Amino acid sequence: MVDLWLIVEFGVRIIADPTPLVVPSSNWSRNGVVVLMRYLHLLNRSALVSLPLIALLSLSSPPVGWVMTTAAQQPSGKLLIPRKQSKPPGPPLSPQQAVEKMQVPPGFRVELVAAEPQIVNPVAMAFDERGRIWVTESFEYPRREAGPGRDRIKILEDTDGDGTIDSVKIFADGLNIPSGIAVGYGGVWVANAPDILFMRDTDGDDRADEVEVVVTGFGRIDTHELPNSLTWGPDGALYGLNGVFNPSRVASSNGKTYEFTCAMFRIDPRTREFRLFCEGTSNPWGIAFDPFGSAFVSACVIDHLWHLTETGYYHRQGGPYPKHTWKIGSIVEHTHQMAAYCGLTYLDTDAYPAEYRDRLVMGNIHGNCLNVDRLERNSSTYKGIGEDDFLTANDVWFMPVVQKVGPDGCLYVLDWYDRYHCYQDANADPEGVDRGYGRLYRIVHQSQGTPQTIDQSEASPAALVEQLGHPNIHIRETAQRLLAQQDGAGMHATMQRIVLDDRRSHKHRMHALWTLIAARQFSTEFALQLLQHDDTTIRAWAVRAVGELHAGHEELAHAIAGLARDPSPDVQLQVAIAAGKLKTIDPLPLWVDVLANCGADPLIPHIVWQNLHPHLPQRAEELLQLVEQVDLSTAPGLAAMLPHVAEKLQ
Repeated sequence: MVDLWLIVEFGVRIIADPTPLVVPSSNWSRNGVVVLMRYLHLLNRSALVSLPLIALLSLSSPPVGWVMTTAAQQPSGKLLIPRKQSKPPGPPLSPQQAVEKMQVPPGFRVELVAAEPQIVNPVAMAFDERGRIWVTESFEYPRREAGPGRDRIKILEDTDGDGTIDSVKIFADGLNIPSGIAVGYGGVWVANAPDILFMRDTDGDDRADEVEVVVTGFGRIDTHELPNSLTWGPDGALYGLNGVFNPSRVASSNGKTYEFTCAMFRIDPRTREFRLFCEGTSNPWGIAFDPFGSAFVSACVIDHLWHLTETGYYHRQGGPYPKHTWKIGSIVEHTHQMAAYCGLTYLDTDAYPAEYRDRLVMGNIHGNCLNVDRLERNSSTYKGIGEDDFLTANDVWFMPVVQKVGPDGCLYVLDWYDRYHCYQDANADPEGVDRGYGRLYRIVHQSQGTPQTIDQSEASPAALVEQLGHPNIHIRETAQRLLAQQDGAGMHATMQRIVLDDRRSHKHRMHALWTLIAARQFSTEFALQLLQHDDTTIRAWAVRAVGELHAGHEELAHAIAGLARDPSPDVQLQVAIAAGKLKTIDPLPLWVDVLANCGADPLIPHIVWQNLHPHLPQRAEELLQLVEQVDLSTAPGLAAMLPHVAEKLQ
């Protein structure tokens, strides 16, 4: 008789190792056991019997003649009660059992898309234009040392349209905690600290055969705060995040070297230029953009939701602030369960009823659920208002690390599935991390039947331009990326007409504008036209695009100076940011003019100060002369900044 207790104990501990482990049987002289990738292979004298180890662990009663012990049913681990949990987590559920325990709003159902052994220890996820799903897996977690590892990237595909994965390919291996992934511009972008990689398949076999190090210098001191959440922004740049206890030092092609911890960064996919977009928060993990192009992130430990603006410096969980920082706070006053968040998406899809759309959805790891916040405008920024949870797993193993709207309009949820949630547990007992589980779900509304994926890979440029107005945010964003990486595909005149056509939906017009910006087809003539446009969001983005693409154009710079008193706080905010980039105009009068006219806006004074204070004390006298011309009783934003000026001049 084979000793199953020994087999399962070995299996759980070496399950990430791609090398088979043969455990000889003490009773069968020529027999044995092979444990490989979560499968238990029993070798008889004349036969090989293979059983999924997960299925074995979840059997309610063992096969006749087999001995199952309590120890065999409980995964190994030193910590009986993990942190942030009130009792031992118990054995894992099978994928189907996990689905059956989940609660979602009436009319919705959860479907299993993929599970172990198809995916194991999944960390990050992205969709491509064919509807395929790219998933990174990490067996190395929580390893701190850099260098080659056992981690990999898989391509998952549903080839028959039934909603479940039936094709799994390994695109790349040899990685070491690949913590972010994005598809675009002819390849795959991967955060694999200390590097951001660009990986290409040049011969069409779905296997990476070229690897470029785009930038390097990310830390690995804390492998729970690695660069993550690679996401295409409205402007066509690739955005990502880094955590507060992971010091990094990245040299950019622009000649600057950036030293930072918690921050949002951006990479130009054409030039590979790396820049910091803003700094602060804690361990941010999840980026989403709303229909106005504003950036939001979820974060852990401190407040969970943040509106991030270029050049801003936000409250941080720990560590020193740069001298004279006037920090910006979060946009929430409420909490959701315990403060461990992972992943964020803007839920904008016609596959769901209207009351569930235009919401931010984020994973709550300790709460084992999906939280929801609704956004309300607050002058140039926002307030997050908590709403009911969208999914409750009722399973302490559930760890939602990524949430994304898919090409079928459904919300997809990537589940790490582990009894250890906290980095303290993983560091205290790295061998106890469960390296044999991983699930991917989608949440379907009953009105959709079996949702069908839209394949955009063969769409013509004209069709892609129409898809810029699609009700599914994923389709809009993918169409924008495909057009941008073709430099507009000759459709820039058509997209200009859409931007100016008020019969089109606002989302269609904005994605057409963003495509022109991302494709570098944003002409100076069109910019002048948009700086005078009636729509405030279009004016604001015109200002932002000029600061990026036409910073040396004198006529455009003077047009932007004329918008310092714009009635829209969104426009004023972008003027404050662009002022420091324009090369043909003095920014100091613009900053004072914006502050004199922004009222009690909660964000703009902070942004102005971050851009202005490096010019002090050299230009202090000029600044004070400009301030003397303003009635401070009608300019609370300017008045609020003056104590910070006085402090720096002391």
